[in-house]
Amino acid sequence: MLDDLTVDACIVVPGIMGSVLNDVETGRPLWGVDRAMLTNPLVGHGLLRSLHADESEQAADAETFRQAPLTRIRATALVSKPWWLPVFEGLEPYTDLVKALRRVTPAKDAVETFPYDWRLSVDYNGASLASYARAHLSKWRERAALSGPGGRRPRLLFVAHSMGGLVVQAALEQDPELAADTRTVVTVGTPFLGSASAVLTLNLLQAEARPKWLQERVQAMAATLPGVHDLLPGYRCLDRGLEADRLTPADVTRFGGDAHLAARSLDAHTRRWERQFVMPGHRAIVGEAQATVQTLQEQRADRSLVAGRYYAFDVDDDGEVARDPATGIPTRRDTWGDGTVHLPSAQAGTEAITYVFGQHGTLTCHDDVLRQVVNIALERRPGARLADESKGPGLEVPRLGSTFGESLPLHATGLDSPAGVTLSVTSTTTGRPGHPLTLRRDPDRTDGALTARFTAEAPDLYRVVLDTGSHVPISQLVLVSPPDA
Repeated sequence: MLDDLTVDACIVVPGIMGSVLNDVETGRPLWGVDRAMLTNPLVGHGLLRSLHADESEQAADAETFRQAPLTRIRATALVSKPWWLPVFEGLEPYTDLVKALRRVTPAKDAVETFPYDWRLSVDYNGASLASYARAHLSKWRERAALSGPGGRRPRLLFVAHSMGGLVVQAALEQDPELAADTRTVVTVGTPFLGSASAVLTLNLLQAEARPKWLQERVQAMAATLPGVHDLLPGYRCLDRGLEADRLTPADVTRFGGDAHLAARSLDAHTRRWERQFVMPGHRAIVGEAQATVQTLQEQRADRSLVAGRYYAFDVDDDGEVARDPATGIPTRRDTWGDGTVHLPSAQAGTEAITYVFGQHGTLTCHDDVLRQVVNIALERRPGARLADESKGPGLEVPRLGSTFGESLPLHATGLDSPAGVTLSVTSTTTGRPGHPLTLRRDPDRTDGALTARFTAEAPDLYRVVLDTGSHVPISQLVLVSPPDA
């Protein structure tokens, strides 16, 4: 094997929202192409309604794929433009990641992408990926058969973002022979223990944000989707004062989700914990130093509204909540994360971890992540490991977006001074930068955050970039909706 090439068959597996979805009967794109579905209620109502999972889609599991795959909606490609949803926030295309892998393979077709219907269950998509990966490996082995002594037979290299890591885990657990043919799995921001953001998405009906139609339509869609429920946190995430509880199906229903889908997801968390399946060569790339919702608190007498909290509970080796020995109060600690997935969730399942300062949806175009992925593909040392829980730069933008005419607060955290720091905002549609922003110490923040305010010149999806001059820039996307949406 040449030092600058890998012989392995590579597959890029995107996260939730990361695949273009088309209506099979009409061929019409339902997701990932027409951004008007997020800004125009006349377009968005119909498209978001079409994405609701019907009864057969909700019930689909691995055996469904093997016996009678679903045919109503098809995933056709990875998203090729920046995308966004309330709570989950921005998602950048996977173009840079695919290009980086193709530069270190003998031919472009050594690298394939796996678009999948992220609305459906992880188990269903895992069975689909297992079939796809087997076909890709067989084809590549025929195409790239090595001659001469010392040649290594190609194996599989998976690079998976977010929920994609759960899909890979399901595929390899379902197919032990495929696992044996896998050299390495690289997960980037995968929520192995779930994410509190899934609960907040199901709770969007309670959100005080505009445009109200978008929050309502996204919540109604999410409440039907097995994929969203498969992201529910399986750890102790409900702060009830002197107790920290795990979610129950009744909790999820009260917050806006589906009891049956929640029960299936939470049972799957329990089974994974009991089996402790280890993916071959698993390396995790984890975003840190970003403010991340880790736990939840009920806010009303009927407990239908939940608020996100930026701390987690310490847990003892026996799985019980750690408590202050003097008071008996549960120990709370900010573990940070990538803005969507907190550190313990992204770290689970491996001790081979690389940390980067970056936001969840933009990690796959982050220079440090691309460098690490290439090093792993080439079987080199993965490079410098940043210490987890270290102080570093963070970026915060409005998680529910904003309405045109409002002033957006943008925060930079983990910095001692604004000297040498720039914060810029650019339209993803036109590429036109906004007015220069000035960061100032925010007197309303107790964490020493720096704050700037941005007023959009037009409704659009905007890219916010924080550049400290000493770290790879951190970026995030934020949607500014029309005032009449």
